[in-house]
Amino acid sequence: MAVLTSLLAPYNIPILLGLALLQFIIILFLWYNRAEIRRLEGRIKRLVETGEGHDLTAVLERFQDLGHVKKVLDQVQEKVADLQVGLDKSFSRIGLIRFNAFPDTGSDLSFALALLSREANGFILTSLYARDETRVFIKPVYNGRSTYRLSEEEEKALAMALGLLNPEEAAS
Repeated sequence: MAVLTSLLAPYNIPILLGLALLQFIIILFLWYNRAEIRRLEGRIKRLVETGEGHDLTAVLERFQDLGHVKKVLDQVQEKVADLQVGLDKSFSRIGLIRFNAFPDTGSDLSFALALLSREANGFILTSLYARDETRVFIKPVYNGRSTYRLSEEEEKALAMALGLLNPEEAAS
């Protein structure tokens, strides 16, 4: 150890100055870190206090609930899309006309019923009531038109189903 001390003796002052400089740099680094920690603590405090009396954990729980709500909403949207496909093919346009087909029978017991989808595809069901018999006819409808000849009542029922005629006008 004495040999090492004798070798370093001429360099004591530069070594002490180097160690002092190193210590000063470490103190500056610690001071900078402390300032950075205070800045981050301020940001965390602002984050935790939302201004409405809620803390950060309550806010994060609400975000977790929103994630669950989004997942449920996605499932509902899928089911709505499935229902929409079925709804497009279901009968959503209806027209009904009651009439007296034969003058010798009383009241309006005959009818023409038009059942159409959104695309105006479907059929017209007609029932003709007489005292001794009842006849039922069905005529297909594609794109709002039938390939069969339609009676006046069937045309009114079709127009009502297509929204071209309201029930008050059809009754006259």
